[in-house]
Amino acid sequence: MKRKINICFILLILLILVVTFCSCSKKSYLDKDSSVNTTSDDKSVSNNKDKSTNSTKDKSSNSSGKCFVQVVGAVNKPGVYELESDSRIFQAILMAGGLREDADESSLNQAQKISDGMKLEIKTKDEVQSSAQNSPNDGKVDINTADASTLMTLPGIGESKANSIIKYRESKGRFNSCEDLKNITGIKDGVYNKIADSIKV
Repeated sequence: MKRKINICFILLILLILVVTFCSCSKKSYLDKDSSVNTTSDDKSVSNNKDKSTNSTKDKSSNSSGKCFVQVVGAVNKPGVYELESDSRIFQAILMAGGLREDADESSLNQAQKISDGMKLEIKTKDEVQSSAQNSPNDGKVDINTADASTLMTLPGIGESKANSIIKYRESKGRFNSCEDLKNITGIKDGVYNKIADSIKV
């Protein structure tokens, strides 16, 4: 009887040892597998970051900051030219071989910035003179050519507003329409309506 108890006791101990060993082995395997998965996930995240960075670099490299300008008229080499987006009109003229001897520079703001798709037409002195002769003398003030004293003859336009008109003209270029005057600070609908019938472009 005692012998049977001893055998059962030994078997119980062996069973406990086997269960403990299996449990430890399983845990070790799971830990190892988890470590592999974590490493794999880290690599995946790293790869995604690299792809994102590369994509950003590609996008930034695609935005070249270039623009195209067509230069026609009294230049030596008329054509379409590619320039940096912050270039000025005089640089576009230089790329077109420079102005011809008969080119008129008086109405041209060479310091003005270019814009993409711009068509820059350089007129000759004869063309400008002919245009001036053919234009009717209607008594209206040409806001693209008038000096400060002439602009001040308009109702509601004092020295300050006249200088603002000239500064706008020098920085932005010619007025395309009379209503462009309303882009100038201090010239709103009230002032514009007073002078609308007395101005032209």
